[in-house]
Amino acid sequence: MSWQAFTGFLVLAATAALLLLQGRKLGLRLWSRFVRMDQAWRAWMDLEPLDDKERTRRLGLLEHLNEAVRASVHSNLLEFEALLKADKAPLLTLRRELMDSVDRRLLNLEILQLPPEVRQRLRAQSSDMLQTDEEAGTYIAANEVRMAVLREYAARRFGDRADGDWFHVYEKASRLKQRGARNFIQRTLNGTQTGADDARYQNMTRVDQEIRTRLLKVPAGTRFEGLSPGKPATE
Repeated sequence: MSWQAFTGFLVLAATAALLLLQGRKLGLRLWSRFVRMDQAWRAWMDLEPLDDKERTRRLGLLEHLNEAVRASVHSNLLEFEALLKADKAPLLTLRRELMDSVDRRLLNLEILQLPPEVRQRLRAQSSDMLQTDEEAGTYIAANEVRMAVLREYAARRFGDRADGDWFHVYEKASRLKQRGARNFIQRTLNGTQTGADDARYQNMTRVDQEIRTRLLKVPAGTRFEGLSPGKPATE
């Protein structure tokens, strides 16, 4: 599926989704008052009820996080929850944060795919970057855990999680733009980018913003047919 075809699919699907799931808003608001981030954190950390595959996946992430990093992730989630309490549109803020987390995943994974000498040069040019592959791996794992807990929180507070929902649409969009992001990063680092490269990147950014805007409007719990978690994108 091309980027343009995917955008067209999203427009139609999101428009149809807006006609659904309008009857539960009051009940969800009352229910959500009692949901806490700590509940979502403990639920994700509880490995006992999981099947072997999911337990192994979560343990693999947690192996990258020592106690200090886990405590930092937990503290950051509680701080984010505090911000949501004063937010007039907490679900939209939560979705934006999850989208930003998907974008951070894409950027950091792409950096790790660069040749070692390119990574070294890039890190030397920016003190703000994670300076080793080990640090980058820890950051990526922490970002994954944080995203998972935010998804658990969204499900408990807003009923905003389903197989093939808006989050998986955005993940698919992220995979579709990955090749373009990779080429742009490499050309920029090599000093070989052209005006056409800049125009393509700007267009990709514009389309990404359009997708984000449409996904923010999709009712909680909406499923998009043909999408499922982890389903590979067709480039």
